[in-house]
Amino acid sequence: MAKSPEVKLAVFGRAGVGKSALVVRFLTRRFIWEYDPTLESTYRHQATIDDEVVAMEILDTAGQYS
Repeated sequence: MAKSPEVKLAVFGRAGVGKSALVVRFLTRRFIWEYDPTLESTYRHQATIDDEVVAMEILDTAGQYS
């Protein structure tokens, strides 16, 4: 049996733009309105894409201030 493809994703952006909300929405199909500032979080998720199970590692980075 072939190993599932693995994908690593990193979400970058300015502070307060909704990076964590986007990641949680993708993972849970729910939208959460308020968050504490994220330091950095890593999530693991499996999804079926084009009839193939894909393992994902998603890095939700801390907001970037300019």
